[in-house]
Order: sequence, then C-alpha cells, then structure tokens
Amino acid sequence: MVRNLIRFGLAGIVSVGISTAAPLVLADPASDAMDKAADSTKNAGGSAADATKDTAQSAGDTANKAASSTSDAAKNMGDKASDATQDAAGKAKDTANSAGDATGDAAKKAGSSTEDAAKNAGQKADDAYRGATRPAD
Repeated sequence: MVRNLIRFGLAGIVSVGISTAAPLVLADPASDAMDKAADSTKNAGGSAADATKDTAQSAGDTANKAASSTSDAAKNMGDKASDATQDAAGKAKDTANSAGDATGDAAKKAGSSTEDAAKNAGQKADDAYRGATRPAD
C-alpha cells in the first residue's frame, strides 16, 4: 500500500508538473504570434491616425485658402466701391461748383443790368427835373 501511495503520489506530482509546465512551454510561439499581431494592429492604427491627421490638415489648409480668397475678393470689392463713391463725390462737387459759378455769373449780370437800368432811370429823372426847372433863356 505504501508502494502504491508512492507510485500514485509520484505520478500525481509528475502529472501536475507536466500540466503546469505545458502551457508555459507552448505559450511562447503563441505569444510571439500575438505580439506580432499586436504590433501590426498598432502600426495600422498609427498609419490610419497619420492619414486622418494629414487629411484633416489638408482640409484645414484648403479652408484657410478659401477664406483668404473670399477675404481678398471682399476687400477688392470694397476698395472698388470706395473708389466709385469718391469719384461720384468728386463729380458731384465739380457739378455743384459749376452750378454755383453759373448762378454767380447770372446774378452779376442781373445785378449789372439792374444797376444800368437804375442809372438810366435816374439820369432820365434828373434830366426831366432839370428840364422842368430850367429857366427860359
């Protein structure tokens, strides 16, 4: 009986040792394969992240260029509108000055005519007065 206990005890210890050591021995090739798969996944993820980042950056650059172009176009239109407004204001000023000069000239002519008429009327009145009061010769 002791012999059976030793034999079964020894067999049990060997069995437990083999069952414990087997997964560790067989795990190395599987572990290498899992490490390679993890590295491949990591590299693919990094490549996808880089591609996404590059695409986002390119889209951002395109948006910035479009915004810059829109800003430049708006500035150019504003400058053209400002120039047109200044030209129109200059023409209006010139027209107003011309109208003012014409009005001034007309007023001077009218004043001169009125002055001449008044002088002639005054002269006639003076002549009439002198003729009426002149003593007979």
